[in-house]
Amino acid sequence: MSHRALRLGLAALAVIGLSATVAPAASATDASEAPHACHKSEFCLFSGPHQSGQVLYRLNVKVTKTGFTFPEVDSLDPAIKPMSARNPIPDSFGCIVRLNDKPHFAGDEQEISGFGDTELTGAPVGSITPDCG
Repeated sequence: MSHRALRLGLAALAVIGLSATVAPAASATDASEAPHACHKSEFCLFSGPHQSGQVLYRLNVKVTKTGFTFPEVDSLDPAIKPMSARNPIPDSFGCIVRLNDKPHFAGDEQEISGFGDTELTGAPVGSITPDCG
């Protein structure tokens, strides 16, 4: 009887050890998906509606209480066709983000006005710039 209890105990320890071995692998998978997420301080363009699908473009925007830095993107080659966006610039700055369909801020444009999530038309985006004032 004691041999059976010992075997059950060893089997239980083996399962616990196996679970501990599998857990880091799950964490590694979560970490590998992190580059596909849009973080709080990033301007992101998504392939799907409602901020779904792939992140087609990500731009780190540094926002402080008194201002922000939003690097202009003069040319996206090839142009992307986002269906939604996330804008980290607070409404209090009075800015919009212009998405032009051609490089160098030319052609037709879509505007993202306001903080947060925005739905887009899927029109091409070849350049990106903030416009404040």
